[in-house]
This record gives sequence, structure tokens and C-alpha cells, in this order.
Amino acid sequence: MLNQIGEALLTSAGILWKSFWALMFGYIVSAAIQVIVTRSQMARVLGKRGWKQAILAGVFGFISSSCSFAAIAASRSVFVKGAHPVNSLSFLIASTNLVIELGIVLWVLLGWKFFVGNFLLGILMIFYAYILTRFWFPRELANEAKQHAQQRQEGEGMHHHTQMQNKNWWQKLTSKEGWRAISHAFFMEWKMAYKEILFGFTIAGFISVFIPTSFWNTLFLQSGQDAPSLFAILENALVAPVIAFFTFIGSMGNVPLAALLWSKNASFAGVMSFLGADLVAATVVYLQAKYYGWKYAVYLSGLLYICMVAAGITVHGIFALFNVIPTQRTALTELVRFAIDYTFWLNIIFAVIGGILLWMHFKDNDSEYHQQHREEHSQQETAN
Repeated sequence: MLNQIGEALLTSAGILWKSFWALMFGYIVSAAIQVIVTRSQMARVLGKRGWKQAILAGVFGFISSSCSFAAIAASRSVFVKGAHPVNSLSFLIASTNLVIELGIVLWVLLGWKFFVGNFLLGILMIFYAYILTRFWFPRELANEAKQHAQQRQEGEGMHHHTQMQNKNWWQKLTSKEGWRAISHAFFMEWKMAYKEILFGFTIAGFISVFIPTSFWNTLFLQSGQDAPSLFAILENALVAPVIAFFTFIGSMGNVPLAALLWSKNASFAGVMSFLGADLVAATVVYLQAKYYGWKYAVYLSGLLYICMVAAGITVHGIFALFNVIPTQRTALTELVRFAIDYTFWLNIIFAVIGGILLWMHFKDNDSEYHQQHREEHSQQETAN
């Protein structure tokens, strides 16, 4: 038993080691873009429903966030500031399935085909959501949800860079104030996502060791076959998001679990729909309900479930059409490899860069605290 626990922990650490530089790189880029493009700028051009606005919302989502919990808060902010609810939905999908760091980690763990597949999955989910809301969109419920969100909205903790809104992107990237703002955004990204990342990698390690392959073969019909039947593809795509619901993990934590499902012979369609299922994890559904009320949260979850299943099957079909469905299935335990190679040096480089950004964040916060303390002390002396 102790040997298995040790193997599970070693597997988890190995996966994290393999992905660490990619996570750091993605969060640095994400933080920089959050400072450059503000949510107020997004909302101004997303007020009307239309293909152009939906595409723009997807682009904004692509460059704005990094984990499902942060994405929900961001999409709520854009919604409340005036974006059409369908555009805020497109923003939400893109900001969880098209984020930079998620794609990089997928490439590192599973290869470029999964990177491309996940990118296509996000685009297709936005497309299906736009089409479905043409026929299934409760306007009154959406208005109630907006009012609920306005009442519940609180500060999101990224107030540090609000003073940068009047500067252009070049001024932001070449000024000390701009990099301070980036350091604050970088810290907030990690603060919101580190628990789900650690939990996701740990769970993946333990599941890979303790749950036998026979369980996955029963759960996913015709698992491991190069050309599963249409029924098996549909079953895999329908079942995978249900697993995501019970894992309670967001987008980044889903990546190692997706690698696990692939190593346990799930179909490509199943893995794709699972990657989209971070938006129907139990914790995410609860957070949606907290922001919008349970009725709208259930509507969003049902709509997103249909979109992720349909998109997963579509991606599988497109890859099958071009005969590029991945065939290599690497066991998670094979990712446990600590060596002086390119991963080692990249981890060192990005750990140093991330450390500098965190140092800037805490130094700036400490300066603000002392400045505030001096002002309060001065006010007390004046009063006396």
C-alpha cells in the first residue's frame, strides 16, 4: 500500500515537473494580456448579438484568462458591463478552452494533435452555443441572471492595474508601472488556480495507480480500438463530462486527467469532450449558481454539456476524415522522468522569471501597506 502511494505521488510530481515551465509561460503571457486589454474595452464592443461579436468575444476570451474559476468571474464582469449574454458565453468558453497555457501543457503531455484538437474543440463549442441559443435562449431568465450578478458582484482582486487603462499597449509593456500590474495579475492567476492544479495532478497520479484498466474498459465502450463504432464514440463523449463533474476540477486540473483517460484507452472523442467539461464540474456549476442563480446556472450547464459532447464528436470526425487521430498512448508513469534535459533548463528559467514577478508583486504590496500606514499615522497626528 505504501509503495503504491509513493508511486502515485511520484507520478503526480513527474507530471507537474513535465508541465511546470509550460504553466509558468502561459500564466506570464496571460497576465501580460490581461493588463493590455481591459474588460471595459471588451464589453463596449460586445453589446449586440451577432457572428462578429461572438468571434470577438472568443478572441477576448482567448487572451484573457487561464482557469475556469477566473473565467467565470471574468465573463460575469463582461456580462454585467454590457456584453450580450451569448457573447459572454462565447467569452467563457474561449477563456477556458482556448487559453495559452492549457494548450502548451496539452502539447507537452500528449502531443500537437491534442493541442490542435482542443483548439478546434473551443471554436466548435462557441459555434454550437451560438446556433443553439438561436432556438433555446430564455431572455427573461438571462435578464434575471444579469440583475442577480450585479447584486452579487464583488471586487475581483485585480484592482492594481486599473490605473493603466489610459495607456496604450506599448506604454504598458515598457513602463515599470506596467510590469508591476503584470506581476499583480500573474499572482492573482496563480492564487486562483494553484489549488486546482495541484489537486488535478495529484488525483491523476493516484487514479493511474489505484484504479485498474478494467474499470476504464467498462466505463468507455470499445476502449482502445483504433476505429470504435459510432455508438461507442457517442457513449465516450457523453460519459467523459460526467467524470469531470465529479472530479470538482477546473480547466488546468483537467489536463493531467485527460492524459490519464487517453492512457486508459478512452476514445479521442471522449478525451476531447472531457477537456471541454471543466465548465460543468460541480464546483463550477455551484459558482455559476452563486453568480446568476440556480435556474440560469442549470440552463448554462445543460447548454454547455450539449456543446462539449457535440464538439468532441465533431473533432473526432474531422480527425478521422483526415486520418490523423492519435494512436500512441503513453502511460502516465512514463512521464515521471527527472533528468538534466530541456525540461530541467526551461523549468529553471521560468521559475526565475516567475519568482521575479512574485517578488515585484509582494514588494509593491508591502510599499502600498507602509504608505497607507504612514498616511493613517499622519491623519491621527493632525487630529491630535
